[in-house]
Amino acid sequence: MKDKILQILEDKKVEDIAVYDLRMKSALFDFFIVGTISSSKQVYAIFDDIKKAGIDIHHIEETSDGGWTLIDCFDIVVHLFTGQKRKEYDLDSLWKETEKKRENGSQ
Repeated sequence: MKDKILQILEDKKVEDIAVYDLRMKSALFDFFIVGTISSSKQVYAIFDDIKKAGIDIHHIEETSDGGWTLIDCFDIVVHLFTGQKRKEYDLDSLWKETEKKRENGSQ
């Protein structure tokens, strides 16, 4: 499932993708995936492709300005930010001690 989501994000031109392995840190989630989007319209295409791939989505949340969207796929949570909001919320530094599995399209 994680690999399918990552492929969708790459196909939809999400930038600076980071995968945080939470299996040893959280009983709720296995992975957080964080990425930077250029517009909120990108989110709808990503959401549609995740559904088409047969991945179950528990729920979606987004800020009123579309700067941050959370897609909860049960064991995997995808956080999509505009560049400004990613810096503002800075989830990457919150999880800095967690093993990062991927960034900028490489493993």
